[in-house]
Amino acid sequence: MQFLQCLLPDCNLLRLENCEIDTDNYQIALSVSSTQISAQCPLCFTSTRRIHSRYERTLADIPCVNFSLTLALQVCKFFCDNCACVRRIFTERIGGVVAPWARKTVRLVHWLQSIGLALGGAAGTRLVHKLGIQACGSTLLSHLKTLPLPQFEVPKVLGVDDFAFRKGRQYGTILVDLEQHQPIALLADRKAETLAEWLRHHPGVEVVSRDRSKVYRSGINQGAPDALQVADRFHLVQNLAETLEKVFSSYSAELKAIEQRQRPNLTAPEAAIVKAKPTATVKAQAQTQNAYQRRVEQQQQVRKLHQQQWSQIAIAKALGVSVRTIHRYLTRPNLPATLPRRKSFGRSVLDSHKQVLLEWWNRGIRQPKLLVSLLQQQGYSGSERTVTRYLSQLRQAQGLLAKPGHSAQSLIKVIDEQSPPLTARRASYLVVKRQENRACEDIELLEQLVAQHPALAIAVELAEEFLRLLRQRQGEAFAAWLTKALKSSLQPFQSFASGLFDDFEAVKASMMLSVSNGPVEGLNNRLKMLKRQMYGRAGLALLSKRFILSQ
Repeated sequence: MQFLQCLLPDCNLLRLENCEIDTDNYQIALSVSSTQISAQCPLCFTSTRRIHSRYERTLADIPCVNFSLTLALQVCKFFCDNCACVRRIFTERIGGVVAPWARKTVRLVHWLQSIGLALGGAAGTRLVHKLGIQACGSTLLSHLKTLPLPQFEVPKVLGVDDFAFRKGRQYGTILVDLEQHQPIALLADRKAETLAEWLRHHPGVEVVSRDRSKVYRSGINQGAPDALQVADRFHLVQNLAETLEKVFSSYSAELKAIEQRQRPNLTAPEAAIVKAKPTATVKAQAQTQNAYQRRVEQQQQVRKLHQQQWSQIAIAKALGVSVRTIHRYLTRPNLPATLPRRKSFGRSVLDSHKQVLLEWWNRGIRQPKLLVSLLQQQGYSGSERTVTRYLSQLRQAQGLLAKPGHSAQSLIKVIDEQSPPLTARRASYLVVKRQENRACEDIELLEQLVAQHPALAIAVELAEEFLRLLRQRQGEAFAAWLTKALKSSLQPFQSFASGLFDDFEAVKASMMLSVSNGPVEGLNNRLKMLKRQMYGRAGLALLSKRFILSQ
């Protein structure tokens, strides 16, 4: 009995009277009574000892090992001795044990709230059933809604970003204290008026980090005109990469020439080079090529009609596509005649092990099962089929399959120098990549890129100078770079510089301060996970509770 007395929610306020254990249904029922001899009226707070009557309350409590725990609690009703009080009879309150009118103990409610914060309704229900607690998803969410949002001090450095309730249709706004890396509020939309109203009701924000959204810039100007706005550096680099991609897209022939010089001579007699094989079937490849060819022909037709003074709306109706598609066809360069290879073409889980596999192959180890066993000892986690498929490429690279009388030494050496194609996107990525992270091959490609055409050299120079200002906090030289970019002959850089000029102060501040919107992006990812976990029940109030309180 002493052990069971220790299991009670509060040993000082409750006394164990009896215990019943049902081993068949794994249930423990404890009869307990209150030890309080006086109580306070909940309205006038007058203390009294006069007992009116007693009654029993049945409470669910947290499980004990594999047994569910139920408390049969005897409580008293008291007379209120204050003649001026409208309450004549009241029930004693046992604070810390159970709330008024509740059927669960306080500690069980805390359990359910913690589970609801961590897992939500559906996943939380599966866990509480494993723990021996009877509660559905709606119950978990109802207990979760009773939790109040924490009070917070208005941050001096605020991070702002948007998130999607429904991608492409409905968006909200996340606000984060960048000094504490703590989310403080979720707004119902991403309108400038909503953000401005929140800032006006929470004065004291000195620095606001945001992306390059004009809506948020307008909201900050309205709600906190004295706050310093800082453009997010990640989005600036991303915009720069998009600008470079537009420039390189106009020089596809030059990129192709660089790619041809990069690849080894396939007719070299001293070695055979492995060529990657497409994994799609012949039929699937033909369907992809035909679809791409239709896009090429459609773009040509759009340009032809545009030259005949057709409006974009008329072209869209004639071809049965959207006006946005027509605009994209007219503003972007002509599509190549042949379908470019995918960026992931030829990549495999075997890539990091190919070098040692080629060494074994060239030494005469040709048994697939043996090679797979050796690779697994090196940490290879793929399948045997992946290895055998690659070995067939090695045999094909050597010409014909080895005849029975041929020895391993009589076959030519095999090398694998497959590399992804030099597309406009890959070239732009090489430029924005940090210098310390560039491989020797990347440096060589950039040198060839600069030497290939004067316009490409200008683009690389402007990009590297902008990145240097951004990464080395040299904001005082930003105005000079802006003038240089506006005067350049590259239209994409002129447009990029014009956009930066419209947001000059925020971009310059990003080059001088260490404030970053990175923590906001990280919390935004967690918010997306919570939203998807809760499916259609992620209303703003409930989502705010799970997002802010669990942090």
